[in-house]
Amino acid sequence: MGMKDGIQQWVDTALDTKDEVATDLINAGIDPLVALKASTVMTKKGVAEKLDRHFGNKSASEITHKVSTHASINPLQ
Repeated sequence: MGMKDGIQQWVDTALDTKDEVATDLINAGIDPLVALKASTVMTKKGVAEKLDRHFGNKSASEITHKVSTHASINPLQ
């Protein structure tokens, strides 16, 4: 799997998570529009935290190297 495929997998995982959160909120009785907005905020925060834990303070070249050599490892899961 190449770097582009790995990044696409990460994006897909984030969007799947957003959908799951929105569905859970809607099922809990939250207005669908509010649930969609809230799921976006929650997913962005979660993704940012996971990427920070995974990549830390690495430089752009270190991140690029890690992504290209470990493209099949999805830090969002």
